Amino acid sequence: MKRLLLVALGIALLLVLASTLPAAAYGGESSATMSCTDNTSTMTRTVIVTITWHAVKEGVNEADAQAWGGSPTVLLGSDTVSISPPQAKGSVSMTFSFNDTTPFGNVQWQLYYGGHIAPIQAGQLDAANFPGCPYP
Repeated sequence: MKRLLLVALGIALLLVLASTLPAAAYGGESSATMSCTDNTSTMTRTVIVTITWHAVKEGVNEADAQAWGGSPTVLLGSDTVSISPPQAKGSVSMTFSFNDTTPFGNVQWQLYYGGHIAPIQAGQLDAANFPGCPYP
């Protein structure tokens, strides 16, 4: 039983290294920001997320983001943008709309290249840090 546990831990460590090493090899820098507006007549919150990157080796060919909120946490919206050909520098925007009575917590975003499993850049935006975004 102890041997099985050690093998499982070893495999888990190898998987972590396999997913992070290729991502680190792409270098570059990225950042994201968001803005929120509330339409009280339709009870809708609109969130615009903009992701910017530069100096990413091999370029970025896909960006995605997910808006999360509620308790328990639920997916409020998600979007994926394809970028062709891959760009070493660029920016994309994504828009999410959801019920403004649902607590909005954060947006997680990722940048990808090719068929890689791990994102080459990623981050999280906390709604509490952006005017008009926190609930209520």
